[in-house]
Amino acid sequence: MDVYDVSDDLVKKLNDWKLIGIISGKFNELKENYSKVNFVEHALIDFKYMEKIFLNVTLREDKCNKRSVEFRMLGNEQFSLKNRKYFQALELYNKSICYAEPNSEHLSIGYANRSAVLFEWKRYRDCLANIELARKANYPARLSHKLDKRERDCQQLLEQQPPDVVPHEFKLSFDSHAQVPYIADCLELRESPDEGRFIVTNRDLVVGDLVAVEQPFCSTLLPPMRYIRCATCKRENYLTLIPCDSCCSVMFCSEECKQRATSSFHRFECPIIDFLHRMFNKIHGIALRTTMAALDLYPSIEELMAFCEQPQNQHKCAFDLDYSQLSAQEHYRAIHGLVTNQHLRSVSDLFQRSVVCAVLKHFIIEYTPLKDFLGGEDGRNFFTDLLFRHLQTSSSNMHGIDLVEQVNETKDDQTHSSGAYAFLSLLNHSCAPNTLRIYEGTKAYLFVLRPIKAGNVLYDNYGAHFAVFSKQQRLDTLSMQYRFDCKCEGCELDYPTFGRMPHKATVPSVTDDTDMKSLGAYNYDFATSNYTKYCEFLTQYGAAYPCEQISSAEECLKMALHIMVDAVPLKAKM
Repeated sequence: MDVYDVSDDLVKKLNDWKLIGIISGKFNELKENYSKVNFVEHALIDFKYMEKIFLNVTLREDKCNKRSVEFRMLGNEQFSLKNRKYFQALELYNKSICYAEPNSEHLSIGYANRSAVLFEWKRYRDCLANIELARKANYPARLSHKLDKRERDCQQLLEQQPPDVVPHEFKLSFDSHAQVPYIADCLELRESPDEGRFIVTNRDLVVGDLVAVEQPFCSTLLPPMRYIRCATCKRENYLTLIPCDSCCSVMFCSEECKQRATSSFHRFECPIIDFLHRMFNKIHGIALRTTMAALDLYPSIEELMAFCEQPQNQHKCAFDLDYSQLSAQEHYRAIHGLVTNQHLRSVSDLFQRSVVCAVLKHFIIEYTPLKDFLGGEDGRNFFTDLLFRHLQTSSSNMHGIDLVEQVNETKDDQTHSSGAYAFLSLLNHSCAPNTLRIYEGTKAYLFVLRPIKAGNVLYDNYGAHFAVFSKQQRLDTLSMQYRFDCKCEGCELDYPTFGRMPHKATVPSVTDDTDMKSLGAYNYDFATSNYTKYCEFLTQYGAAYPCEQISSAEECLKMALHIMVDAVPLKAKM
């Protein structure tokens, strides 16, 4: 069961009972969004959906030593000489650590087992860190001789461990913008009835130019990554992660990140964390996190209400902020100003979003400390309005934070988090984009991917690329999720997918098997030595776009940039 199952079942019941017309009419008459959500919430309560969810979906799994031991045994099996599947073992040991009851020896044994994997892996610094964690968690004296020996061996071998890759330090290719210091001074904001807000350049740009480096207002980790990455900073740190003290689904890279989370978003999400992971998707997740981050801006709900209602805080964007004193409150003005496109949405779309919002709102108010923070009816209605707003803006404005697309058997889901970015949200879509986003942690770098003449628009890609999807697939996807009919060059000229792309005789090949082999092996030195070659080639032959040679060079450039900022999963590099 997920929240869409609830929505679909409710609509089916209303149809079966011949009530859909009456309910839709009453729903559509309501003017305020919180009234729409409250109306749907009452229907869900009356028809026993909230009760059914509560009885069938666990809000939060309890710590359990028995489960901890089970995961540890499974980890031991993966770590055995027979299997030697170290990454699988590490993830299972992390689950064991998460499920271990506080102050039990199972927590310390989980850290010790993790140290054993790291020793075999020759990651001696991380091994020593886990030995220290095990000792602090009261590792049992009867087993201490194993830990003592591993520590001595680690200290002797420590100097043999090569240093980790240091990411390439990219800097803006131009002076900083006078208004928005983390973008290039050649970028300008424009607006039109058809395009909305968009970004143009006032000078010629070549491939490889770095035109923006942006940190998100907030971000959220996707559930599949919860035993691999830190829930606060999102860094891949599953060699030394520590658990939340209360839930079994969140880990942190340090006590500092743990404290930041437990004093902000996680204090509200923790009591219902497994319910959130089970019932909702990544769009709902970043909408909730954005709302919770907004609540964290002020000590009372009344102060946030006053902030959001001020005329100067309406419809703002990244170009309207005061960067001389960029507080979190100031940053949020641009996130709050993202367009909702509510006027373009059908009644059925708004009804479904109201179901999502109603279920989220009901459980987070009823089963977490949020109820006390919101106070009375005005506070609850404001929270509902804000959550509904971000549920609308998230689907078309938030960004997936991803890694290099892996080319070998270690392939995992490359998107690990979602983020709310004020400037990146201003970039319009093209199925044939001329920019490329690369992430270092949650920090986004925006590179030029195709030559852009002065006066032209910068385009991002929202996931529907012409080389991968047919024109009809793209049009359907973009219309459904983003509410526009795409008229980009890729659609207007009906560019072919990669399998049908021509090989143009007038364009040389800049890539060969060596490029693919070296980049596929995540060779950092090869990437740094060759990415300029790809940039120069793509700039020189930009007029021949699209063709097989250019698409191959673009893929190599993407791989090289991911490798250089170290946006490569540890599993792929080992």
